[in-house]
Amino acid sequence: MVEQEPEIAIALGTADVFDSSKYAGFGVEYRHSAFWKRLRPIVGYSITREHDQYVYMGVRYFFVLNDEWLFNPTFAVGLFDSGNGIKLGGSVEFRSGFEFSYRISDSVRLGIGLAHLSNSSIYKSNPGTETVEFSLAITL
Repeated sequence: MVEQEPEIAIALGTADVFDSSKYAGFGVEYRHSAFWKRLRPIVGYSITREHDQYVYMGVRYFFVLNDEWLFNPTFAVGLFDSGNGIKLGGSVEFRSGFEFSYRISDSVRLGIGLAHLSNSSIYKSNPGTETVEFSLAITL
């Protein structure tokens, strides 16, 4: 099945969606082929218009809902560099979220996802942020 093959995903989105200030951003994620059932290692990078950057690695699971729709929960840990926008309290940040994606061909899916980024209180300040992203995933 297509969801077992490696893919690259490009995302456009908005961070701090539940706060008064919103930050547009761009991201790219490499999704390796599955190593156990549909659990796949991921590596990603995102940046906002205000130069906030996040590089991460983690896992993504692929639930097949039907022939066209997939549901993908994800968990990752990474390093955050605050630019001129979001302040998250520290450099080590955890990302959890999910994505619903629709298969438009054998090698292309469109998705929408929601993710939460926070340091899980390993620092004194833990404001966290939520991101909504639209993605395009291409099978390699």
